[in-house]
Amino acid sequence: MPNLSQHFQTETYFSINSEDELINSFRLRDQKKLVLPQGLIYPFNVRSYFTWQESNAVYTYLLFKTPNWDMPRGVVFKRFASNGEPTGGLCSWCNAYGSSEDIGMLSLHVDANVSLGYFLCHDLRCIEKIEEASARAGKSPEKNIAQLYHRMASLFENLNK
Repeated sequence: MPNLSQHFQTETYFSINSEDELINSFRLRDQKKLVLPQGLIYPFNVRSYFTWQESNAVYTYLLFKTPNWDMPRGVVFKRFASNGEPTGGLCSWCNAYGSSEDIGMLSLHVDANVSLGYFLCHDLRCIEKIEEASARAGKSPEKNIAQLYHRMASLFENLNK
């Protein structure tokens, strides 16, 4: 994660104290797909969200918390393999532009009959991209970070319907 000295009003800092706490943050249906990152030392602190990919980059994991949630929530995305020539794309969360190697369709299962698809950065490092773009433009990233967190929170709200 980027510089922790930056703290925006929209952010939440939280800690994960154990492997069990990390696993239990994910929905039961996603827990069987979890491949925890190597070398994680507990407790660890998180700046609003934590993301990682398993070694084959098929699954991308997102752990997220808003200020009004008691506990962080996790979800597992499945990456669709791009077939054919690389193309360009725009992440619907952070508006970063990149090739199909960097940005593409990530899906998740709501239940046995419903899946959701999102066109996102494969590594979900959206906050870093927002901060880099804002620094290059000499602007505050606060508004874009607030929009990112709103979009992430909306994803979890869609899962609870």
